[in-house]
Amino acid sequence: KTAGEARELGTRAAAETAFGVVLKRLLHDPEIVAEFVAKHDLDEFTDFVHISEENSLEGRYIALLDFCFDAARLRQSFRTSGLKWTELRSPPILVLPVWQGPEGARAWQKNNSWLSGWRDAVETTHGLVNFVLLEPTIVNERSLRAEDLARANQVTLSYAATLAGAEQTMLVIARLDYQGATPVLTVDGQLFSRDGRLLTTLAKMVDMPVANNLAEQLGIARSKILGEMEASWYAANAISGNDTQRLTLVVPITSLAQWTSRLAVFDQIAVFNGYDIRKLDIGSGVITANVEGTIAAVENALLAHDLKLVTDVNGRMSIVSSKTQ
Repeated sequence: KTAGEARELGTRAAAETAFGVVLKRLLHDPEIVAEFVAKHDLDEFTDFVHISEENSLEGRYIALLDFCFDAARLRQSFRTSGLKWTELRSPPILVLPVWQGPEGARAWQKNNSWLSGWRDAVETTHGLVNFVLLEPTIVNERSLRAEDLARANQVTLSYAATLAGAEQTMLVIARLDYQGATPVLTVDGQLFSRDGRLLTTLAKMVDMPVANNLAEQLGIARSKILGEMEASWYAANAISGNDTQRLTLVVPITSLAQWTSRLAVFDQIAVFNGYDIRKLDIGSGVITANVEGTIAAVENALLAHDLKLVTDVNGRMSIVSSKTQ
């Protein structure tokens, strides 16, 4: 009824939307998100609100708002509730959709529902898996031929990953064929390394009879592939206060400045819930860290900071630069 009431209602609605995005990104499972929202108020975790733009009229409020939620409070609440969560964003993963019908392979057409559906899906995702796309340009169409992509040509896939600056490539192919007069659909996703080597197959669906709504069936297949990809990332990088272990780690250093920078990284990595410094000398430091997750989660978190975990023949773990030759 008034500008003040509109502002209050609008700000609250925006805060609920923002909090929902954050929880879905961290907890992944919609049911767990709903349970958490039912038990907690977002005001418990709000750090600050920044108003970028706003216009307040009688009965109307239009604004661009940024919300910051306190990470430490949210993590502690997850631990208290016995929840698993994930914070690490994946390295860029290039999505290459290919349509293969009776007319041949297509990878860059804008009016194809399989190809355009993937563009829409990548643009609207808010999760931790960092999907990227290449633009459907004439240059890309000529240098990355749909026929080569459909055959999963290793050189072509490697070149595409390099163009996109991606660490992995997800090739998603939908094939329309006929068994007699009945159209059938085969869909699968394949995940490749940066150099074009096959890593795994995702959500393979074979010879599905095509009903009246082909676009709907393609959407279901797309959701299954995305769901498997996201679920595997979340499972590999899950953090849980119920899975705490103590790891003693050697940290080779060349200077006090490097030691300080390493500690700063450990403070940023969510899978490390604190650490004790055991030793520090001119060539190395030793810490014992509280780890809330798997070794794979530790390795992925370190790689995001250009570090890697190595284990020697005696089982001693060290943290070194991943860029070291």
